[in-house]
Amino acid sequence: NRWGAHGAQARAPASGGKAPGALFTFFQAGARGRVDPLDAMEAMSFVFADRATVPGWLGVDVQSEVIEHLLDVQPDRILLVTDETVDGLHGDYFSPLTHKRSDESPTGDTGTASPKAPPVDKFVLPCGDACKSWANLTALMEWAFSSGATKRSLVVAFGGGALLNVTGLFASMLYRGSKLVYIPTTLLAMHDVTTSLKTSICFDGRKNNIGTFYAPLKILIDVGFCNTLPRGELFSGIGELAKNAALLGGKHAQGFSEAMSRDRINSESGGSGDEFTMDDSTLSTLLALGIEAKMTVLKEDAYEKTSGMIFEYGHTVSHAIEKAYGDGVVPHGLGVTYGMLSSAYAAEKLGIMSATDRAEHDKLCWLLLKRWPLPEPKPSLETVLGLAMRDSKRGLCGEADDEIADVLLRKMGDIVPTKTNNLSKFPCALVEEWLADMGFKREK
Repeated sequence: NRWGAHGAQARAPASGGKAPGALFTFFQAGARGRVDPLDAMEAMSFVFADRATVPGWLGVDVQSEVIEHLLDVQPDRILLVTDETVDGLHGDYFSPLTHKRSDESPTGDTGTASPKAPPVDKFVLPCGDACKSWANLTALMEWAFSSGATKRSLVVAFGGGALLNVTGLFASMLYRGSKLVYIPTTLLAMHDVTTSLKTSICFDGRKNNIGTFYAPLKILIDVGFCNTLPRGELFSGIGELAKNAALLGGKHAQGFSEAMSRDRINSESGGSGDEFTMDDSTLSTLLALGIEAKMTVLKEDAYEKTSGMIFEYGHTVSHAIEKAYGDGVVPHGLGVTYGMLSSAYAAEKLGIMSATDRAEHDKLCWLLLKRWPLPEPKPSLETVLGLAMRDSKRGLCGEADDEIADVLLRKMGDIVPTKTNNLSKFPCALVEEWLADMGFKREK
């Protein structure tokens, strides 16, 4: 049975309360040494201006508390959406919700809900941006109705940023808006995706050009998932923190720089060195800074149209690099950090940023990027530039055919304000020059 019954699993087609500052207190107190389970998760509020206030909870290794939060919703069915990697690593995370029936069918496809739990249906998507397709969105819709979903059903997005994006879009459309809970499993998703109302898929070779704005019912963050992140995924989350550091400066730049100076590659006990680790205190401080950075701005601009547009810094070239390499090759946060280098290059050439200020900006970026060089062979210069010229933000600045747009800085912490959504247009030849300097070759 492709869609299954209670507890069945489906897969995508093969092709396809408290202010953020309170987090510091929570982590410094040491969540792992908790005494009262009711206090295991720190409550916070994600305030998106007058559009939505989403309650959130955060803790470390808080599986039972996360499940209780889901049960508190009292859904008639849980539609659990995850991806292949997360399912392989954490596929049993929600096992307390269900147990096998004593008269289980020979195929092993069916199970039954525990006495206090609703039936759970699981859909497994491909990893990364490969999940953000029209085909997968359609498959999710077909699965939901085949599973017997109603307006009382709860959609649970369990995975990284891309998974949360497509699942959020799915929930926003199902019955014109279904109950949704985000349970992020990557550092990037924990501080950069949950802090936005954006949902999306990618279409026609472009990134995030179909989507909605939609608020989840709850955000449940278990930082323990970061312990299983490979180096590229952890770096991706850190890359978006580098962006916040450049945009806002001050404690965000200081916190990022200090954290990157204390990291270590885990090669102990015969390790391969492919895992990048940070102590809990450093990781938690970065997470708190990331959430605070986004929510401080989005509490005034929920739809990221004006002041919130600053968080698109570096994304024009980033999205192009990511798409040119192919989904999943360049983690998003790392692509953003490379995109920041491109924007700083343009800012200096335009006389907006001094050479000294650019050097300081780029030094911060290279704290991360020296650990993750772009893979070889690089895609052609023409391919990357062509994709950048089709960015989803295009048109907001009234760009000419030979112009491109992004957020620009005078220096770290000093954003160039504009009447066009804080985006500045400039000659695309500057991006072309930067790509050539970075080793992107022209087509023969």
